[in-house]
Parts: sequence; C-alpha cells; structure tokens
Amino acid sequence: MGSINIINNFLDNTLFFEFKKILMSENINWFWRNHTTSEDNYFFNHCFYTDDRIQSDFFEPFILPILKKLNYTKIIEIKANLVLKKDKIFQTDFYTDNKLNCNTALFYINNCNGYTILSRKEQIKVPCEENKILIFNSQIEHAGVSQTDYERKIIVNFNYS
Repeated sequence: MGSINIINNFLDNTLFFEFKKILMSENINWFWRNHTTSEDNYFFNHCFYTDDRIQSDFFEPFILPILKKLNYTKIIEIKANLVLKKDKIFQTDFYTDNKLNCNTALFYINNCNGYTILSRKEQIKVPCEENKILIFNSQIEHAGVSQTDYERKIIVNFNYS
C-alpha cells in the first residue's frame, strides 16, 4: 500500500477554529447527496473547488492556507462532507474518490466516534479528531464510518497533485 501520513494539529488554532465555526454554523450552504457509494446513506456537501474553478467564498480564507501546507501543484476537487448522526454505526462501501493518480487529504473538523477506514485488505482505522489531516494516494480504497455520538461529522476532502 502507498504512503499514509497523519498530521495532528495541522492548522494553527486561530485559523482552525474560525474555519470550524463557519462549517458548524448556519452561514454555509450544504447540498443533499443521495450517496457516497451505491449502497450507502445520504450526506450533505459543500463544494469549495470543482470543474477547474473556485465554487465557494470560503476557498481563499480557509482552503488556500491548507493547500499551501499540502504543497499542491494542481487542484482536482475540494469539498466538505457532512454526515448526520445515526442510531447505529454505518459504513460505506470501499471506494476511491477518482481514477486519477493523485493525493487525497481528509481534514477532520470535529471530534466524534466516526472514522475512516483505509484499505479493504489492511483495515487501517483513522478516528475523527479535529484539526487532524490524513493524506494518502487517491488509489487507496477507503470507507467512511458514521458517528452515533454527535449530531454532525464534518470532513473536508481534498483531491490534488
């Protein structure tokens, strides 16, 4: 399996808590998505960047500083995903974000008992812990696991090279 990098306290606290406040507030638009994979439940997302253009007013103040720390050369897509609390743990099917050979970075906005699983074979479990980033090759399959303890789980998903 390719390289996996986990960095705790990725952003300075001031910037992180400003970003978290926006994502947890009523000042951001979330859009309904029927599913992540063919067999799982709905979620919401907010797109920061897709189709070769910025899609959100929050791109420059919050996404750009993260991208600079990721040392990116090309952005493919950036979106925040919001999963609502479930009565019982739900795991998506394993999937890759795209077919490109690039990087995926998952930036965790809040603490909860949800998590990410990397690699169907190796089953590497990465807990949702605020201000942590998980970076891996986009070809590594991963699955999302819902939370049962907090109303929302928010992760910002970066696909870039």
